Amino acid sequence: MRDFQCVCGQTLYFENTVCTSCKRPLGYDPIRSDLLALEPVENLDADSLPMWTDVKSGAEYRRCFNDTEYQVCNWLVTSPQENFCHACNLNDTIPDVDSSYRANRRRRWWGRMEQAKRRLIYTLLALGLPVDGKAEHTAGLAFSFLEDQRSNPMADEEHVLTGHLQGLITVNLAEADAINREQARQDLGESYRTLLGHFRHESGHYYFDKLIFKPAHFQEFRALFGDERADYDEALEQHYAKMAEMKGESDRVSAYADMHPHEDWAECWAHYLHMTDCLETAWQVGLLQERLINPGTTPDIERCLEAWSTEVSIAMNALNRSMGVRDSYPFVLSPNTLNKLRFVHQRIYPS
Repeated sequence: MRDFQCVCGQTLYFENTVCTSCKRPLGYDPIRSDLLALEPVENLDADSLPMWTDVKSGAEYRRCFNDTEYQVCNWLVTSPQENFCHACNLNDTIPDVDSSYRANRRRRWWGRMEQAKRRLIYTLLALGLPVDGKAEHTAGLAFSFLEDQRSNPMADEEHVLTGHLQGLITVNLAEADAINREQARQDLGESYRTLLGHFRHESGHYYFDKLIFKPAHFQEFRALFGDERADYDEALEQHYAKMAEMKGESDRVSAYADMHPHEDWAECWAHYLHMTDCLETAWQVGLLQERLINPGTTPDIERCLEAWSTEVSIAMNALNRSMGVRDSYPFVLSPNTLNKLRFVHQRIYPS
């Protein structure tokens, strides 16, 4: 994730909504991949929706409905026919933030969900991947943020599982609460559990169908990950039955990747997104002298893996230890996992 710059020279970050220096409102244009300083358009008709002008280019935009109504989005609407930005147009179900039961908490959680989702969409677009909603294609991408009765006794659902089904990514809203998420992390014996990690992992299931479709793809996939046709429900049951016996002897990227080839792929996909986003950030802040992630070009996967394994992730963990917190990247990438990351790279950037 790179930084941005206001017209006044102030450094801006992806989630900023107002410049801390000149106090101009900000909005992100996903087409230009830029965070823009805005000024209101004056003298509009009384019935017209508010419009905003990019101070630099003079281009006009509207704010996303989820910004003006709920303040959970900072992306701009780039199509005159839409009320929502590209990221919010992908929403299938949002939380009921208008009901009286803990509405403020629910809105905060939803805002964190949207923030993590926008970071995912930023990376997917930067990689040149298709990010079409179900309005464009029935096999498109969609997101559903649901509560269950464990966090909201008024909810209809007794139990909501985070997962993916035919392009619909569902995330339990309670995952946006740090206490709930930490409890789940400990209960499941996970070394890493974040909202962004959920979104990246589940998007891997979606892009499996998009990027692995030729017989040669499946042949190579099965040689690396195993046969994805294995019964998923049986694998799930066996995984949790033996979870207490796991001693970390697997060479897969995580314990969850041991469960089924589909989960191994989704975990490796998520780690590829972790790597590319952090490598871009590392160059931005001066941790890397060489820019390895350039929009519109194919990264050198060998140089990326080398920098990630021997420079950036080590530096990130060392900084965290200096602050007395857990390693930000508590993983060791085996030779087998590195080959799987190369496979993910080849599917994103086919020769």
